[in-house]
Amino acid sequence: GDMTMTAFGYSDSEVCVCFPCLPASQVLLVITVPFFFFNMAKFCLGFTYEVSCSNTIQNNPPQPNTTNIYPCEYGYEYLILSSMLWLCFLSLWIPALFGNCWRQCFCCLCDPIVLFGTIVDFVKRCCCEFGRINLCEIVWYSHCVVHLLLAVTGLVWLSDCDQTVSMTVWLTVLLSLGLDCLLAGSEIFHRVRLHLARRATGTQERSEQSPLMYRGGARV
Repeated sequence: GDMTMTAFGYSDSEVCVCFPCLPASQVLLVITVPFFFFNMAKFCLGFTYEVSCSNTIQNNPPQPNTTNIYPCEYGYEYLILSSMLWLCFLSLWIPALFGNCWRQCFCCLCDPIVLFGTIVDFVKRCCCEFGRINLCEIVWYSHCVVHLLLAVTGLVWLSDCDQTVSMTVWLTVLLSLGLDCLLAGSEIFHRVRLHLARRATGTQERSEQSPLMYRGGARV
């Protein structure tokens, strides 16, 4: 079924709009690995600034010859929250993408990676899918929507942030906003496109059925 088609890279979910000549898993694997390390750096940067800032700096200016203290900003919290969410999901998504790519290149059940990936697919199919309801997809696309909402709040902060904010933080937030919108938005776009394509295919198949198969309102 769909698991076999995905393993060979011919499933509808493996169609990439940007690079149609390659399976989507291979394209996403190349993107997500450096994106994982970017989120690790993003988390470290946001955490460093968050633990060093102070909400009372405006009432109590720092004394001369003391360590630099700066006011707390939402941008630091955005970097931490966005990176934590991505790191949690990427740590699961990257191995799944790697398993798909490996099976597309070396589809042999004697291979331990192929065997493990196939077992995981069967477990997900049995435990996470109930008819047309896929719990894994619900969680994943809810996560993508949350990132788009976070990107909106980060953009609002970025457009009105204090000029005292570090240029490193400002550029990191700007880059993070772009990548969040690009990756999360593309996931939702591909899912909507896949849903519309499957719906159109089902409608076409029903319209192509011969009227001779029906007699008196009942199927022969």
